[in-house]
Parts: sequence; C-alpha cells; structure tokens
Amino acid sequence: LRNNEIEVQKQWEEEKAFEANAVSSSEDESRDPSSKFIVTFPYPYSNGMLHIGHAFSLTKAVFRAQYERHQGKNVLFPFAFHCTGMPIQAAANKLKMEIDTFGCPPQFPEDDPEVKAKMLAQMEAEAAAKAAKATNNKAKGGKTKLVQKTGTGIVRQWNILLKMISVEEIPKFVDPLHWLQTFPALGVEHMIQFGAGVDWRRTFITTYVNPYYDAFIRWQFETLKSKNKILFGKRNNVFSLLDGQVCADHDRSEGEGVGPQEYVLIKLKVKMPTTEEERHVKIKKLLETHSDRSIYLVPATLRPETMYGQTNCFVLPEGEYGAYLIDATNEIFIMSARSARGLSCQ
Repeated sequence: LRNNEIEVQKQWEEEKAFEANAVSSSEDESRDPSSKFIVTFPYPYSNGMLHIGHAFSLTKAVFRAQYERHQGKNVLFPFAFHCTGMPIQAAANKLKMEIDTFGCPPQFPEDDPEVKAKMLAQMEAEAAAKAAKATNNKAKGGKTKLVQKTGTGIVRQWNILLKMISVEEIPKFVDPLHWLQTFPALGVEHMIQFGAGVDWRRTFITTYVNPYYDAFIRWQFETLKSKNKILFGKRNNVFSLLDGQVCADHDRSEGEGVGPQEYVLIKLKVKMPTTEEERHVKIKKLLETHSDRSIYLVPATLRPETMYGQTNCFVLPEGEYGAYLIDATNEIFIMSARSARGLSCQ
C-alpha cells in the first residue's frame, strides 16, 4: 500500500496536480465565480514536528479541497507555518541553559534513579500542596500542562528534541532561527507524504525572517491605525526579565493563565531608634548615612482598605531584606530583592 502511495504521489508532483494558477482577466470574467475555491488551514506552530492532532484537523481541509477538484473547480490550497512569539525563543534559551549547566550532551541529575525518585517525590508533594490551596476552585488541578501531558514534571528541552532530531543536530537549536529552518521544512516533507494536496509554491513562515509576511503584517497595522481602529498605549502585562519584553499568555513555557497582579505598597516611615540595641545597628547606620532621604518599610497588600487603624508591622525574622533607592521619589524602600525587581518593572 505504501509503495502504491509513493508512486501516486510522485505522479502528482510530476503533473503538478495541486498547483492552482490564476486565469487571465478576460477568462475570469467569463467564468462562473463558483468555479474556483480556496481552502486554508490555521498555521501550525513550528516548535516541533506536526503530530496526529494536526493530521486529524488537516483531513477536513484535504477532503474538501479534493472534493471541489473532482467537481472541476480551480482549487487553491496554500499553507504556512507559525513561528512568531516567544515559545521558540524560550525553548532555545532553555536548551542553552541545559547545555551550559549540564554539558553537551548533558548529564542530568535525574539520570541517577535515586535522585530522580527524590525529585519526583518533591514535585508530587509541591503539586499536592498547590492543589490543596486551590480548594475554592475545584475545576483546576495542581499540575502544570507538562505534568499532565508527560506524567512527570522533569521535562528537559534536550530530551524533547531527542525524540525528533539526531543527537548531533540538537546543539544547533540554541539558535532560535535554526528552529525556523528545520521544522517548517520537515512539516512540508511530512505533509507531502500525508498526501495533503497543497500548492507548495504558496507556502511561507511568519516572523520578520520572512520580509514579505512582515511587510503584510505592518501594512495591516498601519492601515488599521490610520483608520483609528487600533490605538497605541500602555496596559499592565506580564513581563519577562530574561527576554526583556512582554510575555503574553501563550508565549510562556509555563504559567499560562497567570495575569498581572495589582498590589498596593504601604509606606511605613522608619524613625531613628531611641535605644542602642544591637538589632537597631543596621537601620540606624542607614538613617545616618541617608539623612537627606526618607526611609520606609513597604509591605504589600491586596486589601489597602483594611490598613486603616493598623498598629503593628511584623517583619519576618528569617527574611532577607535590602535597602533600595527609588529614583522617582528619591526615597529608600526596605523590601526583598524579589519585590524590588518587580517594582523596577512598573
């Protein structure tokens, strides 16, 4: 059966069976508008090979295109591959981190069965704790998408690629552009074997790497902006410090569904201690060194309306806090490094 399939597909290629050419304007005017047909398919994302889900969805377009061809229509079936967004960049970054940390080829800690068992136990405990916290939302479990799909939270980018690419080729994928050169080409090859019936003269990838598609998207936005259909402005977004840009929901390797969280900082002014206790030494020195600036403890809250009437501020004894200069107000905030990093992105 496969030999017959290969032979027929070769004949299709030789006869250019799926190439749809435009007719002349005079011919087009005389033709019935219903004698031509176009079918498209949502661009599959090119961070890996096409899978059975793509094949299942694709059959609907393939069957309809073939049916219309058998009706004598001039059928156009173009195809493209989606490469825009952060998932490819994030995967390339993750692979680079794994190679830099664990060598090439990497020797992962979980290669040791005992270490793997401990890691899995810890991840299972963390997932259970997260699920227990989500008791008010029973529709959501405590597992990430990767855990749900693979059964384990130990997912390495190297091992994902190893299922699709030769081990010698994997190091090249630290360059995100290499993904664009590899997976769309494999997608075309596999779809030809699938008998998709696509006019492969009319295929492309998205992103600026393709200047034609990039110009098309620019034209769309410029046209919409000129008609006041879209506006340029600011809004709160999740920001990736690693990549230095906004990280939209589907651009993340994990954390899908997480949105910006608004906190209110409560400024509690620090006064000079009136005693000489040892625990006051650091803060006293800070106040003396920066006598020209106000210094505040800045706890964060989701409920600022509850702050009226507060009489105490409790500091985590084992917490690590730093003094950070806030340029906008020329004040010093006492906060954790994580809080300061978050505040710097506002």
